[in-house]
Amino acid sequence: MFHIGGEQELEKKHYYREITNSGRSSLRLIIQSAELQGKHLLLPNFLCEVILDVLLEYDVKIDFYDVGSDFEFELPKKINNYDCLYLIKYFGMANMSFQNAVSRFSKCLIIDDVFSPYPHVLERGTLWFSYNSLRKISPVADLSLLYSNQPIHKVEPKILPLFSDLKYKAKGLKSTFLGGGHGHESEYLNLFQEAEQVLDASRGIYSASNASLFEAIEFYRKLDFETKIRKENYLLLKSCLGDLVMNVNTKFYSFLPLLLQNRNTIKKKLMLDNIFLAIHWPENNKVSNKISNKILSIPLDSRYDKKDIEKLCDTLKKICDVQYD
Repeated sequence: MFHIGGEQELEKKHYYREITNSGRSSLRLIIQSAELQGKHLLLPNFLCEVILDVLLEYDVKIDFYDVGSDFEFELPKKINNYDCLYLIKYFGMANMSFQNAVSRFSKCLIIDDVFSPYPHVLERGTLWFSYNSLRKISPVADLSLLYSNQPIHKVEPKILPLFSDLKYKAKGLKSTFLGGGHGHESEYLNLFQEAEQVLDASRGIYSASNASLFEAIEFYRKLDFETKIRKENYLLLKSCLGDLVMNVNTKFYSFLPLLLQNRNTIKKKLMLDNIFLAIHWPENNKVSNKISNKILSIPLDSRYDKKDIEKLCDTLKKICDVQYD
């Protein structure tokens, strides 16, 4: 129909959306929305321990499927005996195992997409939820997007201002320290640790802070540029380090994982050169896997240019040569 002017129209999405302050808040909202309290869930054995802590809050029964060192996996034959299947897009990848699982499981799906700027949208009628966590991949301190093909449970949002206040104060001190050497490293490290303790002690569904809403707008405004730089950094690392790093196939590169036999020793030696690499995810006493004691993750974001990446490669190759002589 020909029509000009008036209030601007908006095409209706085929999924529902909510915003929380973190992946754990989004997961709590998923459990309540899907009424998974006391139900039987199947999860990967390579995952963040916080996921298990949240599920235990709701008396969820848990079984695990095995994830290989290439992030591929095979599900049990009687998969539809479970009420829900939890899938993780490791480093943003929707690999063959992931795609097969989505097509095979006929009940509720939870997609953990914390390494992506937007949660994965599924084209299926059966119940699904998908969520991300911007604090894992950007300067944003506390914001998670949650999508679902069913209406999401309405809750009275709580606020957790101490967490975001501490995080942003720490981020500011780190920027000042790295930019001009002002202050002490321990100041911002202690604040980061204090903030994580606040979040770990929280037991609720919280809204994102206003500061994070503004930071998220900035992140998404620059997303095309950020995506481009991250891919360039990924390709440069792959060309420099070869078989030392894993293959990642995704639209948005967050980290490049390495699997190292002497991971802890290598990590400590890198720290001596001011290279602090994350572990996704550390071992815990609730479940074991083939990856947690070997993985080390290189950040790919636009803080780092070609010179930074090449210096990292040179340092890493020297250390690994020592390890494997």
